[in-house]
Amino acid sequence: MYVNAKTDIILRDKPKQNATKISTIKNHSKVTVLSSSNGWSYVQAGKNKGFVYTSALSKKNPKAAATTVTGGLAPKAGLILTYEPSFLEDKKETFYVEKEDDYTYLYNKKSPLYPDLSNFTYIEDGKRLLMGVSSSDFIFVNVPYPLKQGASVTDSSMMFEEQKVLVESTTKTVTVKAGTFTNTVILKYPNGAREYFAEGVGIIKSTGENGKVITELVSMEEGK
Repeated sequence: MYVNAKTDIILRDKPKQNATKISTIKNHSKVTVLSSSNGWSYVQAGKNKGFVYTSALSKKNPKAAATTVTGGLAPKAGLILTYEPSFLEDKKETFYVEKEDDYTYLYNKKSPLYPDLSNFTYIEDGKRLLMGVSSSDFIFVNVPYPLKQGASVTDSSMMFEEQKVLVESTTKTVTVKAGTFTNTVILKYPNGAREYFAEGVGIIKSTGENGKVITELVSMEEGK
């Protein structure tokens, strides 16, 4: 059978939730089931034998997450996204998401600019992913699609200088204060800074070269 869970699962020495951990079994990997009873299965994974939840197993081989992303990283229309820290200020800030063709706009309704101008803009036109300050040259991310895990792409967000960016992952599960997101796209910059994108949500976290959180999504809800 195959592991079909949200994340990797734990192999334990007894069929109990708090039993000693033997090892971790990768999600989507194949195991041999030796017996099953009372919600637990005794399995062999590689050289190790132990117990896992039967509900985490499937006879069908689940499809692993795609390692190449070709779009869909801008936020969906109608979302209400709250960040703390926010993109440019060390404070909590809430944005309402609106879309128009290839453009996705984030509005802070408490900003004196609303409703005439949006605060931030995503552009996805099938060729690139761009995110920056609306009506300005201040761009955070500007990379071409497709984004393939393990490959490098050229980011042209800096006005006078391009830089190579590593697509560190397109499959990782990342937890922020707003929740847990699967298949997160992580872009790693030459100085060690990272941008984390979730499908249909956009940026869920930004970290600096020392790993310090610069921006984090702390709540997300659907607009009424």
